Amino acid sequence: MKEVVEFENYKIKECSIQFPDESAVAFGCAGTMDATANINETVKKCEGKTVKKAKTVVDMTVALTGYAKAPISRKIMGLSNKGLKTGVYGYGSESFSKPFVFAAKVFDMEGKVKYIAFPNLEDVKGLSLKVNNDTTEIEMDDFEFTALADSNEMFYYEAFEDELEDDEVKTKWLTNFTPDLVKAAEQNNG
Repeated sequence: MKEVVEFENYKIKECSIQFPDESAVAFGCAGTMDATANINETVKKCEGKTVKKAKTVVDMTVALTGYAKAPISRKIMGLSNKGLKTGVYGYGSESFSKPFVFAAKVFDMEGKVKYIAFPNLEDVKGLSLKVNNDTTEIEMDDFEFTALADSNEMFYYEAFEDELEDDEVKTKWLTNFTPDLVKAAEQNNG
């Protein structure tokens, strides 16, 4: 295994979205992706001074901009044509998407690859529309998600391609990412 020591997040490409019990599909064209952990902190004070802290990551906020394909954008935002005529989609008080997996490849300036995945995302921002008649560049869609813990108690995964030894992880990362795909086999201590 070749250890990756330096890696600059330069480009995000080949983004995919996978809803439960469905095949992964291409997101479209990503612009930016920002992810931030949300932390709860519990402190113990003695005579007015903090003497101990305990921190816990509770979830993550993930912001994504890009040109999502129309069917993907509708699913993420929770638009539905249930009860509507063919070709008509609506957004109402019960319009929420199901949790989904977001996976992508991040490249550095030398072309090295880092796989990333958020295994349990939920849309939190809701429907957002932008149209600007006074621009020379098409506005990107804005999405905001909450990354929740998966069955491995993880919010986010990453793996450098050069460090991955399991070819199945490489081939399934963008098309069929699951917490079990990246979980180490249990050791037999007998």
